[in-house]
Amino acid sequence: MYIWEQMTREELQSVSQKDSLVVITIGAMEQHGPHLPVNTDNLIVKEIAERSIKKANETIPIVLGPNIPFGFSPHHFIYAGTISLSVQTLITVLKEVVEGVTKSGFTKIFILNSHGGNDEMIRLAAKEISFEKDIQIGAASYWSLMGNCFDILREKHQSYNVGHAGQFETSLVLAIAEQLVRYDLILQGKKGREIFDLTFSSVVTSKPEKIWRQMDGYSDEPWKAKKELGESVLTFISDVISEEWITFYNES
Repeated sequence: MYIWEQMTREELQSVSQKDSLVVITIGAMEQHGPHLPVNTDNLIVKEIAERSIKKANETIPIVLGPNIPFGFSPHHFIYAGTISLSVQTLITVLKEVVEGVTKSGFTKIFILNSHGGNDEMIRLAAKEISFEKDIQIGAASYWSLMGNCFDILREKHQSYNVGHAGQFETSLVLAIAEQLVRYDLILQGKKGREIFDLTFSSVVTSKPEKIWRQMDGYSDEPWKAKKELGESVLTFISDVISEEWITFYNES
């Protein structure tokens, strides 16, 4: 598998001449409850990208590009560990990272996101770039590519939606880096905490600080997380995304 940061300049030049697709990932650095690391979104997006690229690479030339570790997360500032970029800064960073990739000779680029707060920005950045440059560019959050996966998972595992640091994301981290999950803190919870099943609406909304405090910074019931659920999601979504990238590549 081609990995951007592990390659030399000559290797990258050679790969660009194969008309390779570059996948840029973006996550966030923000609180994920008392039981998951602040790097959770980056762990998830890089794992999904790696698995998807390994499958797509059997059909198309594809490169795991750089990861942007910070996103738009001001709604999490009420807890320690959160680092956020402004909307304007994030769009500029996305555009300038893409600019660097194109200057290395690549003309097919896909931005894959794993943080809800970034969703509008990655699509706006891609739209602006598409008008400014003669390249093929796509952008999507991984959950928007999952199709009927949620229905299948709910039936098989009685699972919640993606949420935030709840059952879904905790299951993914169990499958990716189990040693980083603080089991004792999941079970401990917070007295009087309210449970929310967060969903990503097509309408731009905000979650008031009061709600995040009521949730103690995490949605639904992470103590119901299962490594099996995490592995199922990773297998299913990497199958779907790899096919998405093959289709995207062949659209040019």
